[in-house]
This record gives sequence, structure tokens and C-alpha cells, in this order.
Amino acid sequence: MSDINKIHYISVGKFRRLLDYLDKVGVDSAAIAISAGMDSKAILSAPRDSVFPSYKYSNLYEHAAAAMQKMDIALPWGAGIGTDVFRFMCYSIINCTNLGETLERAQRYQEMLYPLTGYRIQLSRENGLAQLHYDFDINTFNSRFSPDSWDRTSHTDTVAKASGLRVWFALMGWLVGRDVEISALKISAPPVSDAYSESLENLTGIQPEFNADHTALYFNEDCLRYRTVHTTASLDAFLEHSLFSLITQDSKPASTGAAIRSLLAKSGTGSLPSFEMMAENLHMSPSSLRRRLHGEDTSYQELKDLYRSDIAMRLLRNKNLKVHEIGEQLGFLESSSFIRSFRNWTGLTPKQYRSQLDDKTEQED
Repeated sequence: MSDINKIHYISVGKFRRLLDYLDKVGVDSAAIAISAGMDSKAILSAPRDSVFPSYKYSNLYEHAAAAMQKMDIALPWGAGIGTDVFRFMCYSIINCTNLGETLERAQRYQEMLYPLTGYRIQLSRENGLAQLHYDFDINTFNSRFSPDSWDRTSHTDTVAKASGLRVWFALMGWLVGRDVEISALKISAPPVSDAYSESLENLTGIQPEFNADHTALYFNEDCLRYRTVHTTASLDAFLEHSLFSLITQDSKPASTGAAIRSLLAKSGTGSLPSFEMMAENLHMSPSSLRRRLHGEDTSYQELKDLYRSDIAMRLLRNKNLKVHEIGEQLGFLESSSFIRSFRNWTGLTPKQYRSQLDDKTEQED
């Protein structure tokens, strides 16, 4: 588990709310907790001020979503996150080159399924602003998802629309590896509570406008040119714990370092992009990129070194490859330069690293 899992927490009350909701809609919450590696009794008996790691909530929610999907494909909450509909949409958009193309393809995908799911996005542009509309048709809504005993039943329309916008706002940031600055957030439904409104404002930086004539996020049209920076491999990791990924996206700015690592992965193992080219790929000035990386306590050189060291260690496991061949694949003209760099990265020469691998293999045998 990565270090980030240690610093993002959710109150036990949110876990209890989810377990209680599952029971109300007819899903065995204790069984879902077990399948997610948790004990519902421990959650229910924990002190009210207890907190648990966000990734555990993500795991619990995704098992819950899988169970609710068996009730109806049209899971209305959070743009269907955790369901096959959401997963397959992500696979359909991951190879798009920029945010605008990504949203347009997602719009086409959701339009096809709208009669079944009851939700879709629609992208429009006007006077330099992009508008990401989120439509939710309550007429397709399965009333089992909103039982009379649930405290949010009277706000079904609001919760479905607001949670959909939350997911799309965070998903856009993940796709491009940077924050998409929102200028307006409108929801065509009444407010739930001050605390609910505040949570939306904390996420987007904008006070939501309820009872609007439509539901949408507004942002600068230039953001549509932001390059998408993830690969199918990073999408697999994202979907494994998609809700956790978006929870952490809620609580911190989108990581520029993560965006760069994905772009480096797209570059292959040869000559890597220059700092200026990387800044251009991210639609930033070099000075802005340098400031963002400094704020994340890293640098482009450190990210390149980490990427190349990971590739080198993986290639060294292949005994059919000679050290100088691995260096050439990584763009080193001289074998001595590769050996020197590898020692700086790992504290070992490539030969010493291979020797350690052999020793470990013998011990396992």
C-alpha cells in the first residue's frame, strides 16, 4: 500500500451511513463488509470520532456498487462509479489525446446507454467557456435505491446530480494530471444542507448554485486542450480502487508528478522528452511546471531518474540482455554512463543488482 493511503482518512460515520444504506435497500451489509476485508461489527462499535483510511471506504463502496448493480444497471449515485458501465466508459476514453476529445467520446458513450442508465454528460462551448452538463432522468430511477427510511430520500434528485458532478470534476483532474479550475457549478435541484453545500464548495472552490435551470460545471474552454496523460496501465490501477483515487483527488491538487510519470511511460525507453517539451505537453510554461514540481518536493530530473531506474531494474531481470544493451535501450550512448547512473539510482552496479536477484532466487528455491 502506498504512503498516500496513510494520510487520507474518512470518518467512521460515513462507513456506517453506507452500511445502513445497504441494509435499507436490501443488501446484506455484513456480507459486503466481509467481502471488502472489513468487519461491520467493528465499524458499528467504533467510537464516533474514529477515522479509517480512505482506501478501505473505496473498497467497501466498490463491493457495494457491484452488489447494487445486480439489482439494476442504472446505479444513480456518483455517475455510476464502481459499476461496469463506468469501467467500460473509462476504457473507451483512455486513448483520447486531450480533455475535449475525451469528454466528447464519453458523451457519445453515455448517450447510447442513457435510456438504460438515466444519466449522461453533454459538452458545449460558449463565449470562451466550456460547459459540462450532467443530465439525470429521475423517471428511470429504481425506487429501491431510495427507500423511505433513508434520510436522503427526499433529496434523491439533488444527491444523484451533485454526486455525478463531483465524480466528473475529479475524473477530469485525474485524466489531465492537474486541476481544472471551475468558474461556476449549477445544480437543478434544491440544496440538501449547509454541510453538503460546503463539501461541494471545498472540492471545486466554487459555491454551488442550487435550483438552477440545469446541472453543469463551467470552466475555461482552453482547458479542453489539456493533454490526457494516462495510459491503459495506469487506468487499470485507477479502476482497481477508483473511488479511492477520486477521494484523494478531492483532498489535494491533481499531481503533476503523476502526470509526468504517465507521459514518460508513453515515451518508451529511449530518449526522453526535454523539460521544455514536457511543459509544452502539459500546456504549462516551464516556470509554472518548475513551481508545481517544487511544490510537490520533486523535480523533472528526479522523475526521469526514477522512471529509468524502474525500467532498468525490470530489464536486468532478463538475463538474455547484456548490460550495454539495456543502457542503449535507455538512451545511454556509453555503457559506463549507464553503470554510473544506475549506481547513483540504486547504490549498486547493474552486475551487483543481478547478483542480488540470483541470490534471492536461490533462497526462494
